[in-house]
Amino acid sequence: MRLELLELAASRVEQADVYESEVDLTEVVFRQGKFFAQETKLTHGLGLRVIKNGRVGFAASTNPQRLEEQVRAAIDAAAFGQTARFDLPGPAEPPAVQTFDNRTLLVNIQKMREWGGDLIEALNSRMPELKVDLNFSRCYREIGVANTRGVDLSFERVELELSVAGLLVQDGIFWVYDYVNLSGGQGFPLEQVAERVVNLARLGKQKATLKSGDYPVVVMPFALPQLLLPLLIAVNGKNRQKGTSPLINRENQPVLSPKITLADNRLRPFGTASEPFDGEGLPAVRNVLFERGIFKGFVYDLATAAACGTNSTGSAVRSYSSLPVPGLSNIEIEPGTAELEEVIKDIPAGILVYGFLGGGMSNLLAGEVALNVSCGYKIEKGNITGRLKDVSVAGNVYDLFQRVEAVGAAQRDLGDYYLPFIKFSSFRVACRE
Repeated sequence: MRLELLELAASRVEQADVYESEVDLTEVVFRQGKFFAQETKLTHGLGLRVIKNGRVGFAASTNPQRLEEQVRAAIDAAAFGQTARFDLPGPAEPPAVQTFDNRTLLVNIQKMREWGGDLIEALNSRMPELKVDLNFSRCYREIGVANTRGVDLSFERVELELSVAGLLVQDGIFWVYDYVNLSGGQGFPLEQVAERVVNLARLGKQKATLKSGDYPVVVMPFALPQLLLPLLIAVNGKNRQKGTSPLINRENQPVLSPKITLADNRLRPFGTASEPFDGEGLPAVRNVLFERGIFKGFVYDLATAAACGTNSTGSAVRSYSSLPVPGLSNIEIEPGTAELEEVIKDIPAGILVYGFLGGGMSNLLAGEVALNVSCGYKIEKGNITGRLKDVSVAGNVYDLFQRVEAVGAAQRDLGDYYLPFIKFSSFRVACRE
């Protein structure tokens, strides 16, 4: 369908590309330990970008019977569009990336309901007072990009994920979380998931208190993305173009702790954002954003790169209904050598964080964060002594990531994040006393 649309546009514009997306999404939901709902959605769309008289126009449609109207709409939009300072790419061989395993397609609604029932039964037998929500999601995608310079690429990806939230009502409300990426076709790790969830809940049965102050904080992988968010916003080339990124003119300078190497990896096997090419048909690459704390550069799509006088990093993201923009895929922090038990033993008083909630009044562009701890535990004399309630942390991530004392030896697979735990030497902690 994308080639038919491209052919209709090609003779009437200077350049054009088409992004085609077909998505088959199946979800199975359990609420409070009981099956709640199942849903299947199928969507197919075409996004047409044209360059006409040196300007960019765009139109999207989900109706394959109205391709001619879509072409006219994109050409009409070009009269008011941005000036095109870039050319579309020519053909290039994309790398081989593992994005599809046939075994994931065999996991149908019945299988997800069976897995969910088994997990809830296992959790109930170990901790009946824990109320559990589960969400299974299986998403099949077929993505294609074609342009008037000869690019015609497509790939398939299947994402199979489980999200777990457990509610414990004891001296207030306490949530515990877990996640499993099953996109590689592996078996369902029921025992491992049940053990992780129950262990977190058991630790939370004892309430602990803490006074406001500065403490060492261990942030576990599930909570770490919210601390990384300001950094990921800052490396976006769109913010360099706007002049709003605090990283402007800091390329090849130390910004974070030398213990931190942070990369954007579209090539990660079975990552939920893995792909062999970006949204404009450029081959996918692994972009290192910070190498041993040194800022290596921004990520760009074609238009943003041209506006900044540089080249695309193969980082265009888009849907069929939107123009490309610079974006990220699978975020990974290279593991260190630390083991969690040993790190905790060395902390006289501190916090272990498994989950943050919200961003408060954070100024993300400046790196400021203020986060409530939704799942956190007190560390006292090298032991976890109970859960913490009404606790928040705040600081500037550029300062905090200079205070990294330890990086965990293993990465946790969170679908589009691959992260170890990180120990920070000091956080500003506020507690309701």
